[in-house]
Amino acid sequence: MLFLYHPLIVHFPVALWLTSALFELLYLARREPLYATVSRLLVGLGLLGAAASIASGFLDLNRQVAAGVGSGILLQHRLHSLLAYGATAAYLAVFLGRWRRTAVPAWTTVLSLVGAAAIAAAGFSGGELRRVM
Repeated sequence: MLFLYHPLIVHFPVALWLTSALFELLYLARREPLYATVSRLLVGLGLLGAAASIASGFLDLNRQVAAGVGSGILLQHRLHSLLAYGATAAYLAVFLGRWRRTAVPAWTTVLSLVGAAAIAAAGFSGGELRRVM
């Protein structure tokens, strides 16, 4: 059985981004700038974790393909990957949209919550995928 790095690392961006969504909601409710700042920092840290998750995912995938893992699992993984990459792109846009700004553009708040839904779905899909491996 192969040792997989990706399942150990992937929890960090998921947790950071879902926590950032909580701070988004707190900012919407209270309009306290601290909540928006914390959310932006969590998004940035999540992007760093996502880079490590993507790199480890490719490493693990290449090793699994070389070991002859079935194509059914790899096809199921494509949906998971699309959700995760979509969330990563959304959070990158959020981070860049808020870069060096004190105001919080409304579109970044909406995109952040969409990203949270996508990463939650990706996390569920990844958990189901891991369970059958």
